[in-house]
Amino acid sequence: MPRTLWSFSLLLSCILLIAHPAHTATPPSRTADTYQVIMWVLGGTTDNPDLFFQRLREANVTAIQVHPGESPQPALSRGFRFYVENIHRIAFLHERKPIYQADWDSYTSTRDKQHLIRKPCLHDPDYLAEAKRDIQDDVRQYAPLKPLLYDLGDECSITSFASPMDYCFSDHTLAAFRAWLRDQYATLDGLNNEWDTSFSHWDEVVPMTTYEIKDRERTDSENYAPWADHRTFMDISFADSWRQFRAWVREIDPYTPVGLEGTQMPAAFGGYDLWRLSQVLDWVEPYDIGNSHDIFRSFLPHGTPIYATLFEHDPNHASRRLWHLLLNGDRGLIIWCSKDWFDYESLDLTPKPFVAGMADLFADLRGPAANAIMHAERDQPPIAIHYSHPSVQVAWLLDSREDGDTWPRRFSSWEATHSRITLVRSSWTKLIQDLGLTYDFLSTQQILDGALEQHGYQVLILPQSMAMGGEEAARIKAFVRAGGAAIADFLPGVFDKHGKRRTTGVLDGLFGVTRPSRGLIQQPETSQGVGFRLAGRRLPLGPAEPHLRLLTGRPAAYTDFLPLEQHAPSAPDSTPVLIARKVGKGSTLYLNLSPIDYAKWRLEGKGADLRRLIAAILADAGVRPALKVTRAADGGPPIGCEVITYHGDGGRRYLAITRNPEYRIDSLGEIGYTDNSRFEQPEQLVVEFDAPTRARELLSQRDLGQTQRIELTLEPWKPLILELQPRVE
Repeated sequence: MPRTLWSFSLLLSCILLIAHPAHTATPPSRTADTYQVIMWVLGGTTDNPDLFFQRLREANVTAIQVHPGESPQPALSRGFRFYVENIHRIAFLHERKPIYQADWDSYTSTRDKQHLIRKPCLHDPDYLAEAKRDIQDDVRQYAPLKPLLYDLGDECSITSFASPMDYCFSDHTLAAFRAWLRDQYATLDGLNNEWDTSFSHWDEVVPMTTYEIKDRERTDSENYAPWADHRTFMDISFADSWRQFRAWVREIDPYTPVGLEGTQMPAAFGGYDLWRLSQVLDWVEPYDIGNSHDIFRSFLPHGTPIYATLFEHDPNHASRRLWHLLLNGDRGLIIWCSKDWFDYESLDLTPKPFVAGMADLFADLRGPAANAIMHAERDQPPIAIHYSHPSVQVAWLLDSREDGDTWPRRFSSWEATHSRITLVRSSWTKLIQDLGLTYDFLSTQQILDGALEQHGYQVLILPQSMAMGGEEAARIKAFVRAGGAAIADFLPGVFDKHGKRRTTGVLDGLFGVTRPSRGLIQQPETSQGVGFRLAGRRLPLGPAEPHLRLLTGRPAAYTDFLPLEQHAPSAPDSTPVLIARKVGKGSTLYLNLSPIDYAKWRLEGKGADLRRLIAAILADAGVRPALKVTRAADGGPPIGCEVITYHGDGGRRYLAITRNPEYRIDSLGEIGYTDNSRFEQPEQLVVEFDAPTRARELLSQRDLGQTQRIELTLEPWKPLILELQPRVE
């Protein structure tokens, strides 16, 4: 007989988290006011700690990490801070990798669900009691010493990174899952109707594995709910673990922020619904894959510490990326690692040649220009980009069709470079930034809570937002009727929030389109052929949905963008693109195009036609840059730059312009594809103001005087940061 299946208190806490997902109050941060430079120490502090910390001080390092059981006194006694790493690690990585590998090998060879019992099970009360003891014992040791941070774990995952594995099928988890399903569906009939199943008792309910859902798909069924609900519940379980662990830390130390290192990209597996994680963490060090940094920046409360991982050994490349991240909300960095920075074999612990340049960079990152931005607040962006985790789940299933039964080998590294929804998301962000505009990611829960209206967004972009619930769709429709603009690329709302294919897309009426309800969804290929004529040239984008038809929408033209052929809605052989509707006070535009290749094109000097199209669409919706920044050479938008404005105390405003390359060229999916050389040259830019404005460039401390037009040189490795003050009459 199995042990006690479920503890009532843990079940209750899980249900409460689902019902009330708001971020709990972050404790006063010991890091928010100053940029922290933290050295990850590998190999100890050497036999001469005085010399070691002297070298750190020369490099402008401010803190180190310690592991549970290690003493921070060598750092504290020499004026350095510390954080405690890995106070509780539930990943399978590094020391637990053999456990995961054994399960993976056994499951993929036998498909036996006994190998899907996670070790530890996140719902096992015995494990949780042990975890609480371990965490609180560690915190008691360090709380009196006032650490900067507590790191619950590094590179944690339900699986391994974001790799696919159908954890967890333990008795504890299945009991908790069934309780959650009751809350979702109320009745067993409701669940059976959604899942297309015939369970007669709740204790019979078992989710489908990925193998099983793919077998169902082969019957032309795209009802993924029995699989997607389990994935969602495991995301909730993962987030709830960190919420509970953070609460245990706060019982001992209510002042030190609690978070995670090495978090992964938004993914169907691993527990990486970034909205849920953002609600249970006081700080985070994300691996910036799949726009993870921007997503956390959008979701976390203003001022929440976000840290970068520093792997670079080139001060120029490090400068470009770290400044870019600081301008987007970072509060520090963690260096990997001390053995790469100093020669441990030398008597004087000789710094590597690049360290002097890094020390200068760190001084700038802790200087007055950086400090001004850290204490200012980013201006409200006009554009919201939809973050739909159910769409991430569905997209994974569609992408992995090409793998057949080899889908378990779709590891994190592969997913980062081949996930279509990730590439589409990235291309949308680069398009918007290259037009001098800014955006926030907006989660389903935020839309349900009214954030579209409350924060004054003008445009909502739906990047391959294939799955959403009826209530979320109703909120989007209300936003449009009230005067907002909704822009979809393709396939919005064709699945419900549980991953079940709808007969009619929930937003089809809003966008004025219809499509066949039969046949499996086909994702568009990249560079889909020839679809548009622009000023005599052809835009290399064809329809994302070849079978789409007009319902009440009408073909739209922007400036000299014209569809190659314009058909009446009744024409049976037409495939419309750029479908526009007026809805109440607002408007919609259905592109029926995938911008997936833009992130590649911009590196080759291509994509101008698509930029012009999106600029015209956004201008029609009333969205223009807050400040006009153009290239001096041709008056065009600042391609390869990001332009951000801020407001601070005393009416001060700030303008930051930074190079915006592709930091992960490999994420574009092609080995040796290209490089960032186009964006590694100085660029002459022009900044224009609506009224005479006094400007000062903060990094150089150069007073630019009072003017309405400034011409500046943007260097490839450092940003321009202007302090702006309106003319005083």
